[in-house]
Amino acid sequence: MTILSLASKQIWPHVLTAGRLKPDRVFLLHSQDANESRDPAKRLKKFFDDTGLVPRGGSRLELVPHDDFTGIERALDTLVTKYQLLLSDCRLNFTGGNKLMATAAFRWAARRGVSSFYLERGNRLTCFQPRDGDVATDSEPLDGHIADNLDPVALLRCQLDASEIQRPGQTLILNAAGRKLADGEFYKRIQNGSDTRQLLCCLGQADRDWKDGDALEFAAAAALLKLGILRVQRSLRLKVRSSQQTGTRQPHAEIDLVFTWGGRLWLVDCKDRKPVENLADALEPHLPRQMPSTAMDLFNRIRNELSIGETKAIKQDLLAIREAGGLLGNIVCVRRAPMPEEAMQYAHNNNIPVILKGNLVEGLRNLILPNRLASSEELKSLTTARTRASA
Repeated sequence: MTILSLASKQIWPHVLTAGRLKPDRVFLLHSQDANESRDPAKRLKKFFDDTGLVPRGGSRLELVPHDDFTGIERALDTLVTKYQLLLSDCRLNFTGGNKLMATAAFRWAARRGVSSFYLERGNRLTCFQPRDGDVATDSEPLDGHIADNLDPVALLRCQLDASEIQRPGQTLILNAAGRKLADGEFYKRIQNGSDTRQLLCCLGQADRDWKDGDALEFAAAAALLKLGILRVQRSLRLKVRSSQQTGTRQPHAEIDLVFTWGGRLWLVDCKDRKPVENLADALEPHLPRQMPSTAMDLFNRIRNELSIGETKAIKQDLLAIREAGGLLGNIVCVRRAPMPEEAMQYAHNNNIPVILKGNLVEGLRNLILPNRLASSEELKSLTTARTRASA
């Protein structure tokens, strides 16, 4: 099978359909627009070559117009002739590209009797089969979990545009003790604040010095791995992409955790500290009861500035993570304490779940396994709790 695929900045329509259809060759059709089409196509080709999702050497880059309807059709005809492709073996993926490119490519496929398909954001694959002068359609869900074994760092490199990875961080997987330990005991250790590194294999490099927030990152990673995630990458650093390899550029963002699940990149932002405005609350009882109005005004201003600064920092973190995850990226905030109201509203408006440390395991379970049935152990615990409550 040969897939003719319109390249764009979003990688998942290419990755998931390649994983599902297992083509022998993929032609990545890109325009001259470096940001929107050409560079993403180059990164995707490297990803296919490096991961083996497409047989090495089986992916090629081909230039097509982005603003010439008939020119796009001519370019496709030229491609078929150049590589002597059998139209019966070809499939057109018109999920990417701009609207003109997608429309022209679809009409070309219909006229030439070539099957085509489109992948919706909900991972629903709609196929179009030319038949008797018309086009028959068929739609079915595509299981995003076929990509769960793919390297999240490689996917992130493929997705990033304005940034690049300065440090890939650590790869975390369960060790023998972590795999053997019963789920209930495993999760109890997490909620009790035990050192979860004893349950993990850590490969790669992160910061040498232990930071206060590291324990929460390891705990969240351990919970995710026990819940079924194959591997979690921790402590990645991003820097601004540049054509000049000077080696002096500093990181501009750090990703605490990233993993692949259900056909998406998931990025987790962990903060194991109290909101900074609590510093003002802690100081207030120690202030003189009778303060000049100017001093009290200044204190209240400091409190407000701390709150605004915290909210701004949260927004910047989330924006950096969202750029890395793409349209099909999921972002999760894990926090020791509730965020300021404005930050919570910002997260809610952007469909970003916020999970508190005290509810870490259950919050992550509900997030990645929303349709999971309760285990017998959990049902037993629930029954016991209800019996005690009614006694």
